[in-house]
Amino acid sequence: MNSTPSQLNMHYGACPKKLEARHQTIIKTYQEHYNTKSIPNDSQYWSICGRCSYEMNKLEINCEPDQLIKAELIQPNQFFGVEICPEIYGFNSSNKGMNWFLGDFYEQMVEYSNDNYFNPAIVNADMLLMPKFGVEYFSRIMHFLTSIDSQNIMLIGNFIMKSRHQVAKQEDILRGLEKEAMFQDSMSEGKWSIHNQFYMYNGTGKTRTKMGTMIFFKGDS
Repeated sequence: MNSTPSQLNMHYGACPKKLEARHQTIIKTYQEHYNTKSIPNDSQYWSICGRCSYEMNKLEINCEPDQLIKAELIQPNQFFGVEICPEIYGFNSSNKGMNWFLGDFYEQMVEYSNDNYFNPAIVNADMLLMPKFGVEYFSRIMHFLTSIDSQNIMLIGNFIMKSRHQVAKQEDILRGLEKEAMFQDSMSEGKWSIHNQFYMYNGTGKTRTKMGTMIFFKGDS
């Protein structure tokens, strides 16, 4: 669910496609939905962040936290980035003032919540998975977020929609989620609603991969 060693040299922040996708699916959507410029001061932004640094003690320009901070959506200390590759984590965590974690995204959020103040306003599940594999993991995340007290959470799910000979549609995500008991329970218990727009965008670099983004809001219904 997090980046792999094969992604060590992929400069996400330098890709205009990724910048525009973040603006549309995260920054613009949150600001318009909640009619505010920034997440609450006592809240957090959690993300499967990938690589955000290629030099020790220096964020890559236009990487995820850099873009969000510049947009005034978050303050540096509100960024909670999770990465599964130790080498990527090593570079990321050299940047002080933010919160970095090594391991599985879901497990790190659960573990952090056991002993710390856990109050996410935005959770960005930027998964590198096709819908048939990603819906179970996404449902687990939603089920966990349903169980906590925090309301007004925006949950973003990024799925691979086209990769080589594999192609999926938004309907495949929805059908897959509807088969997951944890998703069904979450929708009824957590008062989640689905954003009325489904975003498709091209993957970073020269890849022909296409990504799709679904957004859910907790506490809206």
